[in-house]
Amino acid sequence: MEIRVCDREEIERGLLVRTDYVVISIRDPGRPRAKVKPQCGLRDVLFLAFHDAEPSANFELPPEVRPITPTQADEICAFVRKYEAAVGAIVVHCEQGMSRSPAIAAAISDALSLDARRFWQSHTPNAYVYHTVADAFERAAAT
Repeated sequence: MEIRVCDREEIERGLLVRTDYVVISIRDPGRPRAKVKPQCGLRDVLFLAFHDAEPSANFELPPEVRPITPTQADEICAFVRKYEAAVGAIVVHCEQGMSRSPAIAAAISDALSLDARRFWQSHTPNAYVYHTVADAFERAAAT
């Protein structure tokens, strides 16, 4: 399984993926969905909206800032599990491709026993997003 990360511009321009694939599309709340090109091999797209935010005990986020929720993380987990045997790649994109999408890609890689180090080495994954998605995979494995 190949896990790829990109930004909004790249996903809208179109990707060369040499196998069947799915896309997890992350956008900021209030922004329109990315225009994911319906290319050969694209099986499905999961659209989600949440901010690149990391809640902390020392700082309360403004009410208009919406971080990823456990429900959204469960949707990611269910989407990956639905397609993991049917596709050769999962593409994850967010607005810049630097924080949310590599965090999700790293959590997916860990859940599928793939090497997630490259996402931590070449990007700045949002730790809150990573842990929220990793927790969803752990909950699903426990049931």
